[in-house]
This record gives sequence, C-alpha cells and structure tokens, in this order.
Amino acid sequence: MNSILAIMSVVLLMGEAWIKEATMQNLHDPQSQQQTNSAAETSNWHTYTNIEFGFEFRYPDHWKEANTRTDKAKVIWINFSSSFEGSTRNVLYVKIFPDRRTFSLEERLIAGNATARQVTVDKTTQNLYGDFLELPTVMISNNDLLVEIGDPSKEGCLNQILATFRFSK
Repeated sequence: MNSILAIMSVVLLMGEAWIKEATMQNLHDPQSQQQTNSAAETSNWHTYTNIEFGFEFRYPDHWKEANTRTDKAKVIWINFSSSFEGSTRNVLYVKIFPDRRTFSLEERLIAGNATARQVTVDKTTQNLYGDFLELPTVMISNNDLLVEIGDPSKEGCLNQILATFRFSK
C-alpha cells in the first residue's frame, strides 16, 4: 500500500511539474501564443498586398482601403477607413519612405516623443511606439523597404496586423 501511495505521489508531482512548465513556457513565449490567437482572429480579414514594395498584411473586414497619395517628400501614404453611422474616419495609415534618410528623420521624431518596445514582424525585429501621440506606431525596416504603420482606429488591431505582416521581397 505504501509503495502504491509513493508511486501515485511521484506521478502527481511529475504531472504538476509538467503543467507548471507548460504554463511557464506560455508565459515566456507570448509571441507564439499571440500569433496563434491572431491567426484565428484574422482569418476573415481582408489582405492588403503591395507587389511593388513587397509586403502584405491582413486588416479587419469592416475597414477599406480609402486612398493612396504621395506627399511633397515623396512619401507614399496608403490610408484605410471605416464608416459608421454615415461618417467615415481614418483607421490605419501606411507610409512608404523613398529613402533611409527620410525614414530615419521620422523615426527620430517619433522616438524622441515615445517609448519603443521591440516587436517581431515576419521574423525581423522592429520598433513599436505604443504611446506616440496616443497613436500606436511601428517603424518597419527590411532591406530597401522602409514603412511606418500607424493605428488611429482605437480598435487595438495593430498587434494583430503586425502578426500577419509578411515581406514578399
């Protein structure tokens, strides 16, 4: 009887240790958990693809691409909007920079007014500024692709968008 109790105690302790280890692993790997959750939550979202610059990402199905324009500094702005009760509002912007100098100036301006944390975007480390003018903003640099994405939607979608962001060049 004592040996059965001893064996059961060892099995219970091993099971408890395994559960604790699995829980700790999930706590230490939130990126993996977030990507799993994001994939499920974004499965019915639209995909924006930019063949010219080589990237794509998913965005909520109630948003739509509103317009694309180029400003005086040759920065390309791609805006997304959402309509609610007859009014349209900007919910996401993507800025594509023509050169590293312009991109660096923008990032220095943002970094001087916000706190950066590193995030993984398609296996690359990028800077997310969550408190820049109360507007979550990420700066993405990958080879010749220089992009800023800002999320004025107040819907909290930027992390899910970043989890679906892929480079195609």
